[in-house]
Amino acid sequence: MERVMLAKNRSGWTLLEYLDITESDICKYNNITGAYVILMIGDKLVVGFNSWRKQWELPSGGIEEGETARQAAIRELYEETHQNIEELDFKGLIKVEDPKGYTKYQAVFAGCQNELSPFIHAENDEMEKIYLWDMKENIGYVDECDKKIVEIVYRLSDI
Repeated sequence: MERVMLAKNRSGWTLLEYLDITESDICKYNNITGAYVILMIGDKLVVGFNSWRKQWELPSGGIEEGETARQAAIRELYEETHQNIEELDFKGLIKVEDPKGYTKYQAVFAGCQNELSPFIHAENDEMEKIYLWDMKENIGYVDECDKKIVEIVYRLSDI
């Protein structure tokens, strides 16, 4: 049986499936390891340039012990972009396969702000800079899985 793949990035992560579920249904899934945030300022997407992977990507990261997916999303958004937003909408789960072949689930949240809060790069920041991207401009390499997640969540066809 051939495996369906929605997207694959250059780091070897594969986006396998999007699950349109409610936040209360998260408990029905095992191995939820991380959370993504799609943050819009007007009609532009907040992306960060990851200095470790040398690519543009959505704010995301692992769920720490004792943390909910929502708490992880809020924390990761702040740590990676310095945007402090509490009002996030749960959008569903994505099923991914990491480069070692392990299947995991990650929660996807979305939010919006009227303006971008200042981003001042600190030495230990994973993101070197952030950018308001119109999802059309060529800004360099943008993680394919992240682009597909935004496309699915917002049902956009021109990303």
